[in-house]
Amino acid sequence: MTVLKRRRAVERWKATHREYYLAQKRQLASRPEYLAHRRAVYAAQQAELHGASILPRRKGRPRLYEGTEAIERRRERARRNSARYRVKLCSTDQAHFSPVTENDESVEATSEDSS
Repeated sequence: MTVLKRRRAVERWKATHREYYLAQKRQLASRPEYLAHRRAVYAAQQAELHGASILPRRKGRPRLYEGTEAIERRRERARRNSARYRVKLCSTDQAHFSPVTENDESVEATSEDSS
């Protein structure tokens, strides 16, 4: 029961002094010796996994393709996207401009009638 009371008191203090608590936590976490210790612990965990013949997953974003296959996939996607863009560009150009021959004939007919 005393552990729960203590925990409640600690959480109450942290809520009351939130800004100070966060600043202190940031300052302590950024100490070089703390960072070195965290790196050492992580390296030990990785070595333990390698010793047990378990290959841990790499950190970061998972890659679907490696090396030259990734480059080829990227080029193929760029080709498709640029072709789609060209088609879209051509269709918008045709929609904005009607054929010149139709406009010229209608203008000539009206100008001859008025003369």
